[in-house]
Amino acid sequence: METRFDSTVAASLRDMIVSGELASGERLVERDLADRFGVSRIPLREAIQRLASEGLVDIFRNRGAVVRTLCASDVKEIYDLRALLEGDAIYRSVKQLDDETLARAELVHRLLGEADAAARQGELNREFHELLYSRCGNERHLKAIAALRRQVERYERLYNTLLADTPSFQLEHENVLRACRDRNARAARSMTVAHLNSAREIVMRLVENG
Repeated sequence: METRFDSTVAASLRDMIVSGELASGERLVERDLADRFGVSRIPLREAIQRLASEGLVDIFRNRGAVVRTLCASDVKEIYDLRALLEGDAIYRSVKQLDDETLARAELVHRLLGEADAAARQGELNREFHELLYSRCGNERHLKAIAALRRQVERYERLYNTLLADTPSFQLEHENVLRACRDRNARAARSMTVAHLNSAREIVMRLVENG
């Protein structure tokens, strides 16, 4: 059974990986991390096991846990799944979106275009998509999307601006928003998949270039 300490430590470790503080291939030294978080090794190990189940950490016999390094085939598989899941989520959500949720998505879209810090851009980008998928009617579906996104967020944040080209991605966001305003589920799915394919190309280049 997961404890509050396990959950808190897992969240902290996850943030360190996504932000790049813990780099791909870096070993997780239990003693140092336990001291840092002020916990025993038991909740720390539980947290590491949880991140392993999320695809963020690999655990090796006689070597311990290391931050997982994605290869090109990993990126392809993740984005293939994201395209399927996120395309379906927005397709199901579009006609159920209320005016308030659309207005919030439009506000987040504007704020994203004005944001300078990469971390803030990442937060706003995540919120934008979560709002538009929020009425899909399937919580497990949304959790699966979030888990896949976490596996690649650290690569997106290696750029000084969101995925290196905020204006281009803002245009793609605008296309998705327009389809949602028109309650055009097929167009929203098509635009979302195209947007993810653009992101895939950038992350793929990052991974292939090391």
